[in-house]
Amino acid sequence: MSCPTTLIIKNTFICAVEDEASSPAYGVGRRRSKTEGDYLSCLEPELADLVSEADEVPAQSPTASLSDLGVALQAGGSGASSALTEILNCARSLAFDSAGSQLLQQALELADAQFAHNVATTLWGLMPQAVCSQHAHKVLDTLVQHLDMEVAVCLVDELLGDSCCLATHAFGSVVVRRLLEQLAGEAATVALIDEVLSGNLNHMICHKFGHTVALSILFNGLPRHRSRLFEVLSGDLQRFARHRFASYVLALALSQCSTQEAHILASALMGQAGAVSSLACHSFGVRVVRALLELPSDAEQVRFYLLKSSRRLQKDKFGSQLLDELRTQAKDVDDTFGRIGGA
Repeated sequence: MSCPTTLIIKNTFICAVEDEASSPAYGVGRRRSKTEGDYLSCLEPELADLVSEADEVPAQSPTASLSDLGVALQAGGSGASSALTEILNCARSLAFDSAGSQLLQQALELADAQFAHNVATTLWGLMPQAVCSQHAHKVLDTLVQHLDMEVAVCLVDELLGDSCCLATHAFGSVVVRRLLEQLAGEAATVALIDEVLSGNLNHMICHKFGHTVALSILFNGLPRHRSRLFEVLSGDLQRFARHRFASYVLALALSQCSTQEAHILASALMGQAGAVSSLACHSFGVRVVRALLELPSDAEQVRFYLLKSSRRLQKDKFGSQLLDELRTQAKDVDDTFGRIGGA
C-alpha cells in the first residue's frame, strides 16, 4: 500500500512529499552564527592552536572584585600598591579576560616601568598566544609602550617564526604595528620585518589587516624594506591601484619610497592611455591619483591628463570631486600670487 502524498510549499517550490514534520517557522530555533571566545578572526590553524593553548593555562584569580581593584588604583597610596601586587599575581588570567584585560591596561598606564617589566615576566612564554587573543593583545599593545627597550626587544624575539601569520591576523597585526612603531631600527625589529616580507606579500597588501602592517613597514622600515614592497607593487600596479586595501599601500609607497622608485611607479601608472582619468573615476583609484599629484616630478603631467579628460571626470562622482579640489588649489595659488604682486 503506497504512503499518502501531500502537496506543500517549501521555500517557494511546490513539492510532493510523504508524511513528515513541517518546516519550522522562520527564525524559530535558529540563530546567527558567531565565533566563540578568542578564536575570532584567527583563521590560521597554527594561530588557533596557540590561542587554545593559552586558554588551557591555569592561572590565579584575584580575591577582590575587579571594580574594587580599579577604585584602589585610582585612589593611590598603599591601597594602590596592594592592588598592583594582586593584579600582577593574577596577570596571566586577567590578560585573557574582557574586564580583566582592561584593569591590567589601567594598571600599566598608572604604574611605573618596573611594573610593566614584571607583567612582561609574568606573561613570558604566553606571548604568541596573547597576540592572538581578543583581549590579551590589547594588554600587549599597552605593555610595549611602557617597557624598557631591552625587554621589548625580547618580546619581538618571542614572536619570530609566527610573524607572517600574525601580520594578517585581526589582533596580531595590531601588536606587530606597535612593535614597528616603538622599536623602529632595532635589530630584532628589522628581523621581524624581514620575516614578514618573506611571506606572500601579494596577499598581505590586499588583506584587511595585512595592509596596515605594510603601511607601518613603509613608515618605519629600512630603505631595503620599502624597496621590497616597491617590487611587489610594480608587479600588478593597475590591480593594486583599484584595490580597496592595496590602494592605500600604493598611495603611501609613492611618498615613502625613494624618488627614483616613486617616479618609476608614477610612469608605469601613467603609461597606458587614459589610465589617469580611469583611476580618477574609481572609488579606490582616486586616492592613488591624489598621491601622484603630490609628486614634484610628476604632478604637472598628472594635472595635464586630468584637465584633458575634464569632461569625462565631470560626469563622475569621484572625478568631479577631484576636479573641484584642483580648481580650489589653482584659485588659492592665484590669490597668493595676486597678493604678492599687489605688495
